[in-house]
Amino acid sequence: MANVVVVGGGFAGLSAAARLAKLRHNVTVVEATSRLGGRLRGVDIDGQPWPLDVETVTLPGVFRDLFRKSGRPLERSLDLTLTPSRRHLFRGLEPLDLPFGDHALQHDAIAAVLEPEFGVPDQPADVWSDWIDSWPERWDVMRRTLLDRTPTGRGDLDRAARRTLDVRRSLARLVDRELDDSRLQKLVLDPIRLEGQDRRTTPGFTGVRHYLDRTFGRWEFAGGFAGLADALEIRLGERKVTLALGERAHELTFSGTGTGRPGTGDTVTSVVTDRRSLPADLVIWCAPTWPAPLRQPPGLQAMPSSRTFLTLSPDAPDLPRDLLAHTNPPVRLTSHGDGRCTLIHQGGEDPVISLVRAGLDLRKHIVDRSTLAPPALVGLGHWGWAWCGWTTLDDHPGVNPQHGVHFAGAHAWPGGTLEEIGMATAAIAEAIGPAPR
Repeated sequence: MANVVVVGGGFAGLSAAARLAKLRHNVTVVEATSRLGGRLRGVDIDGQPWPLDVETVTLPGVFRDLFRKSGRPLERSLDLTLTPSRRHLFRGLEPLDLPFGDHALQHDAIAAVLEPEFGVPDQPADVWSDWIDSWPERWDVMRRTLLDRTPTGRGDLDRAARRTLDVRRSLARLVDRELDDSRLQKLVLDPIRLEGQDRRTTPGFTGVRHYLDRTFGRWEFAGGFAGLADALEIRLGERKVTLALGERAHELTFSGTGTGRPGTGDTVTSVVTDRRSLPADLVIWCAPTWPAPLRQPPGLQAMPSSRTFLTLSPDAPDLPRDLLAHTNPPVRLTSHGDGRCTLIHQGGEDPVISLVRAGLDLRKHIVDRSTLAPPALVGLGHWGWAWCGWTTLDDHPGVNPQHGVHFAGAHAWPGGTLEEIGMATAAIAEAIGPAPR
């Protein structure tokens, strides 16, 4: 049985701890705040919690696997329901409600909105459907080589895999070559922009998300992401994980040279917090901070988009759970179903005015509003690394783990979505394996 210290109590830390405890390791979770869940619980505004993101996920198998391999199945702990669609607003066009999880429905929805604009029967729908149909082989390569196991770096991709993924082609160049309609291009590029990524340096293979949405659908947890946090907190109690709340970890100690540098043969021996030193045979670092004495990664952090939180009057129009306005700059709206919604936006223009230009006018219905700018959001945690070409993956923490230290979370490979984090912690648990009986 190994002493495993998990640093950080967000989704990465919760999922890693649950898996490793089920594998019979002695697991301690160190969390700097007084409560588990991290950004799953949103942000507190005037005493009320507000979600920071659109609270849906794809790849439901990731979460079913997490619960099954840490105890009881997901269905016995938390309801997971399929969401029907995302609404897209284009200036001058009817709203496009793009369904999830259904090839034919996506085809029909795009044809109904875009076909009259171009006067060429089925052309826009065929272009989109054909593009989505081209992704299965690319997804299979990504899953097998980079996601289902802990990667060692770009060297994991042989020549055939690099050719399949077309690794040197950016997302901007990919959609310019493969999607000849600007509105279809915006379906792909605007979400990337809102995530603080540059379409010119983001690898084209990241467009796989649209294939996943159509193939696996998008799903919602009962109680939102906070409901997922509650279910995982209960699971840690069932697995008898030790919790150290209100305790901030800041340093690792190593045997040998004590530096933890590659090639030294050092092994992690403890996690140093502001209260004590915790013995550790293995460390899963899931906190957004960086532990001494390890060298900081060379990457550039992605800058999150601003969040504006609106409270609307009872006579406000019904809003979809997920809406993306393809204005310049784009705005994403997620409705929480209780007269409140979160706007994710960039640029200097008031996002409410951007929505007006897209055909949605909420101005007379706003009762209260507040905004968190990017600097304030950065203070809440890490929002991932900016892509600077496909070779950037070598710089992501979590790639090629050494000395008994693994990294998982928004600041680590493969990224900050819950699906990506869940796959990372599954790969880590697989690499560590069960404790000897």
